Amino acid sequence: MGEFINVLVSKRKSNLIPERDNLYGQFVGEWDFEWVDHQGTADERHIQGEWIFAWVLEGTAVQDVFICPLRKARIKDYQPDAAYATTVRMYNPDTGTWDILYTELGGATQLEGKRDGNRIVQTEVNEKNIQWVFSEITTTSFRWQRIVKRPDDTWETEAELFAVRR
Repeated sequence: MGEFINVLVSKRKSNLIPERDNLYGQFVGEWDFEWVDHQGTADERHIQGEWIFAWVLEGTAVQDVFICPLRKARIKDYQPDAAYATTVRMYNPDTGTWDILYTELGGATQLEGKRDGNRIVQTEVNEKNIQWVFSEITTTSFRWQRIVKRPDDTWETEAELFAVRR
């Protein structure tokens, strides 16, 4: 496995990604987060998780591993919708956006990521009815939301998390 890791993981961003389009490099590292699901309802819950980002594929992509609940809590705090998932975000020089594939047990989502002011908006590419948004980004924290389009064309936050750098 050593050789696989050596050819997958990169130490830095590729020079093929202009600095203005380097949306995800700022997340490289290890993060702890609090997941807030069903916010404001009787089913609201708060779960601790971890999110680890790294440059991959000669620095042309950022891959993450999303773990919720935390690895140390997964055995005793099992959640029916627990996630041990990965996302690959690869820069697309033709569009200046990021092609994204998120996958977890039982499914995958394809998105496109781009800057929107101080936010990074990732929109599902087929139906365009899901957005995953990074906002309130600092060097030590960020907010992430899963926002869905309702039948009446309004957008609603289904879940969010608040991450802090380890």
